[in-house]
Amino acid sequence: MFTVLAAALGLAYLLPLVWVILTAFKTNNAVLKNPNSIFFRPTLETFQAVIGDGFGAILTSLQITVGVTVLVLVIGVPAAYALSRHADPVWNRVATIGLALLLILQMVPQPMTVIPLFSVLANWHVIGTLSGLILADLALLLPYAIIVLRPFVLAIPNVLYEAARIDGASSVQTFFRLTIPMLTNGIFTVGAIIFITAWGEFVYAINFLPEGTVLPVSGLLAQQNSQYSANWNSLMALAVLTALPLLVVFLFTQRRLINGLSLGAVK
Repeated sequence: MFTVLAAALGLAYLLPLVWVILTAFKTNNAVLKNPNSIFFRPTLETFQAVIGDGFGAILTSLQITVGVTVLVLVIGVPAAYALSRHADPVWNRVATIGLALLLILQMVPQPMTVIPLFSVLANWHVIGTLSGLILADLALLLPYAIIVLRPFVLAIPNVLYEAARIDGASSVQTFFRLTIPMLTNGIFTVGAIIFITAWGEFVYAINFLPEGTVLPVSGLLAQQNSQYSANWNSLMALAVLTALPLLVVFLFTQRRLINGLSLGAVK
């Protein structure tokens, strides 16, 4: 029964991907004539036509995504540690209230935050720049990263901290020499999730970048659809090209990502 269900779910996920890849190798006429046909003459014409735009969008997305991922981890890991390891009861209550506020912030629809963030970024003179977009994505993803990292910190046994304290390690030494190495799975898990999420972010990208800027992949994909028509083969070819960096990230982090998600599911 479980095998049949797994096979059905696999087909449900696999068939749309196969349709995307097949459409990317069709000409525009072939798509308009019979979009669902699996028998056609494959061509690379569409990839040759979109590779220039796709490469520029991938470079823009890489700058944004790497910047957001690094900043989220640099701020999120110490924040999760501070919210998890303090023994003071008053601080624990403050941490609980802070985590509840972070959860509430995650429920706010993203489009509702565009106007307030636009005002803040304009006051900081970073509106219309990649730095401004990275800060906006940081504000969006940092609470989620802290919430996900906290169970990984709590999973580190207290006896290890007590042993470090007996050996004379300071708080900073304990954080860098004990906590960081023990959080490797959590850091890889959160880093991979943040990278994938920032790669596909769309709302802030189209609102905080000025006209004429090379859009990231999410904006470029949206441009393939107009009010009256859609370039399906170009859209699918760009989707295949722009998904390749995500595939590389997944292949490198697959084992740690699965282990990290398994730990997060039971904590």
